[in-house]
Amino acid sequence: MNNKICLITGCNSGIGKITAIELAKKGFEIIMLVRDSEKSRIAFEEIKSASGGKVILKYVDLASLDSIKKISEEIKSQYDRIDILINNAGLFKRSPETSVDSFEMTLAVNYYATFVLSILMIPLLEKSKKARIINLTSELYKRGKVNLDNDFGIEKFDGNKAYANSKLLVVYFTKELSKRLESKNISVNCVHPGVVGTDVFREYPKWFAHFINLLISKPTEGAKPSVYLASSEELDNVTGKYFYKKKQKDSEKIANDLGLSEKIWIKTEELTGIKYAE
Repeated sequence: MNNKICLITGCNSGIGKITAIELAKKGFEIIMLVRDSEKSRIAFEEIKSASGGKVILKYVDLASLDSIKKISEEIKSQYDRIDILINNAGLFKRSPETSVDSFEMTLAVNYYATFVLSILMIPLLEKSKKARIINLTSELYKRGKVNLDNDFGIEKFDGNKAYANSKLLVVYFTKELSKRLESKNISVNCVHPGVVGTDVFREYPKWFAHFINLLISKPTEGAKPSVYLASSEELDNVTGKYFYKKKQKDSEKIANDLGLSEKIWIKTEELTGIKYAE
């Protein structure tokens, strides 16, 4: 695994942070793609110290298409390839919020950022011998709906519905991108890491978040699936699949509509202005 370059979003805490540490220990060069914050700088030092590996810190606002475009150009100017892209960042909003691009914030970070960053990184991923894109999703995708007529939004905001919808879109994106890349050297899979205590609960009262975190898995467990999907040689030719933790699992009927998958792709290109030139 020496010299493999791995780009990870949202790795200043939780699953992403542990994933970065464990992959760096395996010899991966880690590019942290995180918010410009003191928390990120502290995590950067902790990941370097805990892993003894090569770690690079880069800043991005995943709720901004312009920010994603700018950092993508910067990475392209500094690297001749990317071997692994892990779209780890995610959030849950209790109240409605709009991104700078006028997207609902949950969709902006959980789905649009995953779509746009992946598409923009394809030229670098193509230069790897065996590249992988790993998208974090959730079993809650089963409760999601695709609202094409309302640009994937919902009329009356509900944080749980918005989150489930965004994760369903990630599953569809994974499958559709893998199909479009089937002649390339790039695999695309998505994974539900389990119910893990992470910053996804940060908008809840502290007492509630603490209570929830006592009942569910720790980030050290939640990171294992991402590390496995990024490093296991047995997955070299596996693509377009949904993983429940470290096990490949058939996705539910709600995520298997091939006609809808194509429509989602076209709508997302229209909304983001980002197109993949096959």
